[in-house]
Amino acid sequence: MRARGHQDQDDDARTSAEVTRPTPAAPRPLSARTVRFYARDWVGFVAWCRGAGTVPLPADTATLAAYLTAASARLSPGTVARRLAAIAERHRRHGLVAPITAPIVRAALRAAHTAAAPRRAPLPAPALLARMISGCPGDLAGLRDRAVLSLMAATGLGRAALVSLDAENIGQSAEGCELRLGGEGGCNSVRLSRHPDPATCPVRALQDWLRVSDTGFGPVFRKVDRWGNLEHHRLGADALRRILARRAPARRTR
Repeated sequence: MRARGHQDQDDDARTSAEVTRPTPAAPRPLSARTVRFYARDWVGFVAWCRGAGTVPLPADTATLAAYLTAASARLSPGTVARRLAAIAERHRRHGLVAPITAPIVRAALRAAHTAAAPRRAPLPAPALLARMISGCPGDLAGLRDRAVLSLMAATGLGRAALVSLDAENIGQSAEGCELRLGGEGGCNSVRLSRHPDPATCPVRALQDWLRVSDTGFGPVFRKVDRWGNLEHHRLGADALRRILARRAPARRTR
């Protein structure tokens, strides 16, 4: 009987411990600012995966490590770490676990901090972008640059999102257009409305470029060679830096 009494006491103690054991805390909600940053970070990751021929969701350890290595060459360590957090958050939202703690991923993140890249220069001020847009000539390269700069000014999208845009992911209507970012399955989109003035309308600039370049599918923004021939490969992210430098007002007045 004593053994039975001890057994009952042990059962009661375990039950009490189970009742009083704290439940895991729910993840803290993200701030609106973090949500915006994470959305842009995810678009950049999807664009990189598309160029590398890898799958962003679910991402494997090799993909994450390669992406962190590539990103560390042009981004600050803090931005690289935030992009990894954004990738992990997007996986969590889909009921998946990103392998961010894998040794190869952690090693790539440490290397990103060791080889810290200088911060990329911010986008030009809206007034300067407007001057660049108005100064683009009417040739093929000029119309392309006008469309790129107009979208940059209207949306604030970064270089990776702009150069990864495909014609299939542009929806057009009488009111304007919608840019579906991240390709098929991408959950981020940007809507643009028409401006009364065609000279400052980003929708008009984009449509003009799609028309003259006869772009119905594939990359929207492509290279124009020195003879004015349009190539089939999409622009690289560094090409937008060169466009900004080429269309700067100081350069045009020389």
